[in-house]
Amino acid sequence: MSAALKSPSPEHTKETVVSMQTRMECQSALASLLERTPAILFASVATVDGRSYAHANATTHSANAQRSAAIMSSLMGLIESFSKEALNSRALYNSIATEHGSIVMVRIPSRTQRHVLCVCADATENLAMTIRTALDTAALLAEKIDAEH
Repeated sequence: MSAALKSPSPEHTKETVVSMQTRMECQSALASLLERTPAILFASVATVDGRSYAHANATTHSANAQRSAAIMSSLMGLIESFSKEALNSRALYNSIATEHGSIVMVRIPSRTQRHVLCVCADATENLAMTIRTALDTAALLAEKIDAEH
């Protein structure tokens, strides 16, 4: 039988199940965040290569998970490159203030550093609280992601 037709090894299957469980835990954490904080319009986790990992929209908002993930990962890469170039320093997070609210992005501080969190809040939430929420959520998600490995 060729390698392409072999069924996955038990270790590979177990790894896939654990990975899906971690992803669902992250999804649940984002949904819980939106339930607790009505000002948050959406929260999204992307992989650094631009794929959606977990996403939650408020009932009044409909951000596209895959499009958001692609933009988030590109923007985070630019932010980190510019921070290194301009100040020879690592970017801690990025915030964007708009007329309709704020956007905060942070690299999730897991061991692999392969995920980015974005939290978007409406104008009723102040920027400082959105930053604090994003940093706290990123730390929580890092624990879930690191528990997988």
